[in-house]
Amino acid sequence: MNTYQDSHGNRHPQSRIERKIRVAKEKKLEQQRFEHGFNFCEHEGCGKNGNDTYLDCSHQVSVKEAKETGRTELCWTISNIRILCRKCHARYDKNDLQFNKEIENGPVTA
Repeated sequence: MNTYQDSHGNRHPQSRIERKIRVAKEKKLEQQRFEHGFNFCEHEGCGKNGNDTYLDCSHQVSVKEAKETGRTELCWTISNIRILCRKCHARYDKNDLQFNKEIENGPVTA
């Protein structure tokens, strides 16, 4: 069974992590709906709401990175989750991948 460590040294099985992530995403959506009356893309300058497009919950520090660096609690920390429309989510993930390539290989030139 795969287990991952958090910053306090506790180990969490994958099934518990997935369950906690699901609950955290639900809470993030509920929190935004409670504060604003509706859900919307939190990317600066976008603001599309759930009526216009699909919305995703995205981790600022990825689940993979959190598990690899022993900070598994970031997977279910609500402040590490943001709501993005599909377009912004894809753009963010692509930028994140390009940023990681630049760290490993130097700047990417067009």
